[in-house]
Amino acid sequence: MKKIEYLMFLFVFLGGFLIGYLGHGLTTKTVEETKYIKGDTVSGSVSMEQLSPIKEETPVIPLLPVKVIEDTETKTQKQIVDTAAIIAEYEKKRTYNAILFDDKKLGKLELYPTIQYNKLSGIDYNFTPIIQQKTIYKERIFQPFVSGSYSTLNYIGIGGGVFYHNLGLEYQYQKSLANQSNGHLFGLKYKF
Repeated sequence: MKKIEYLMFLFVFLGGFLIGYLGHGLTTKTVEETKYIKGDTVSGSVSMEQLSPIKEETPVIPLLPVKVIEDTETKTQKQIVDTAAIIAEYEKKRTYNAILFDDKKLGKLELYPTIQYNKLSGIDYNFTPIIQQKTIYKERIFQPFVSGSYSTLNYIGIGGGVFYHNLGLEYQYQKSLANQSNGHLFGLKYKF
């Protein structure tokens, strides 16, 4: 009788181990996570030597700055071209800010064109890329397990079971150390 119980105990233990070993990769699901990570900002300049005009146009009716002069003798007003204003405009250096795109998946491109002497004198830029990082991993749906137990009522047990997602079923063969009786345990488990 003792030999049969030990064989049963060994059979349950080996069966649980074999089920766990063979079934660990039985059913899996693929989980994909996508993260967008902000990269390092790249700054630079485009000089005038790298720029060449592709089209130049002269307006038919130029819009020139004028100033009004009152003739006190004839009591009339004349408009003459303000040469000083034209020279001041010509010499003035202007830097503009243009955001070409600001996208969550591509990044951000800022342009800083500079205009002086009626020409584009250079372009500075800042580009902050966004890097897409995909993580693909497999997650097991069925997760077998092996269990062992000892009770203060002098019972020892060995068994196993399987988790399906977070819900588990367990079987355990139990043996009393005191009076040599045996039993079976069926359990329900929940992972959180």
